[in-house]
Amino acid sequence: MSNSTNSFPPPGETPDDLWLEKSNLDGAVLGGVAYGVHVAVFAQCFYTIYYGAGSGREGRGRSRWLLVYIFMLFAMGTVNLACNTRMTQLMFIDNRGYPGGPNAWFFTYYSTGVNIAGDVAYIVSNFLADGLLLWRTYMVWNSALICIFPAIVYLASTAMSIMVIVQSSYPNSNLWASTTVQFLLPYFSISISLNVMLTLLLVGRLMYMSYRARQSLGKEHARTYMSIAAMLVESAVPYAVTAIIFVITYARNSNVQNLLLPVLAQIMCINPEVIILRVATGRAVNSKPSTSGRTGGMTSIQFDSRGRTKNSSFALSTMATSEASDPTLTGRTIYGSRSEIYKADTSSV
Repeated sequence: MSNSTNSFPPPGETPDDLWLEKSNLDGAVLGGVAYGVHVAVFAQCFYTIYYGAGSGREGRGRSRWLLVYIFMLFAMGTVNLACNTRMTQLMFIDNRGYPGGPNAWFFTYYSTGVNIAGDVAYIVSNFLADGLLLWRTYMVWNSALICIFPAIVYLASTAMSIMVIVQSSYPNSNLWASTTVQFLLPYFSISISLNVMLTLLLVGRLMYMSYRARQSLGKEHARTYMSIAAMLVESAVPYAVTAIIFVITYARNSNVQNLLLPVLAQIMCINPEVIILRVATGRAVNSKPSTSGRTGGMTSIQFDSRGRTKNSSFALSTMATSEASDPTLTGRTIYGSRSEIYKADTSSV
């Protein structure tokens, strides 16, 4: 007797049909695995923020906004997984006898409400993550001019995401239907380009700050900036790599896209939470333990518009470092973003 799992394939389905069904089912399972990682990261992030906020009113206020942000990301990731799970059940259990098989049912009823809700959750989480990254880029550069083009790209990505939802919500429509204008591929391409662009801007700025700090204050202070620059690269790589592979497979109409999309939805939410967690625990700021006994370190360096040590401060700190614990603190410290934890404060100008 043969041990092949294809000994009794569904009647009337080709190997290509079976591969498409397998990719949809396996993608749902991989999405569940990624969600498990998301739950663990969210729980640790919540615990660290909630119990490390400090007793000051300002610290509690910042922590409250961070908690709202990570709760929104976690909610969107949960809704996306729940909707995908429900669609998988409808495909393979409730409607497996549909003429043409589960694939035919999926393409016919793609615009059902539960599926559109999952797509909306994905797009909202992407909107939140990219929006915060854009805001932090503005804060670290302290220049609206540098953010004009990224802001335009961000608005274009948002517009494309709305068109994707509108297009997929039409009856008998889906993201793979042959239409005059297909918005999904431009949406993903623009969103990924924006993410990479902003990450490069942030890393470039931090490397420049590291160079100026090394010249003015020595290698020890420069290491703080390079640590955060490395954190940005690390946080951007999982999302960027997964998203680029997805876009390529989607453009080539490969079933591998079905394996990646549920995972991508969770990675998009995990990345900001990982950044917040690393900074909150002090790992993103200083590679060495603090000699003063505090959790994490704090560096405050001042640069003018030409890079000289003057005027506007550029503060980096961990959440566990309170404002009262460091008398040299020149500006408020802000933490927790998709790709960096820092603030450019011009209050001393």
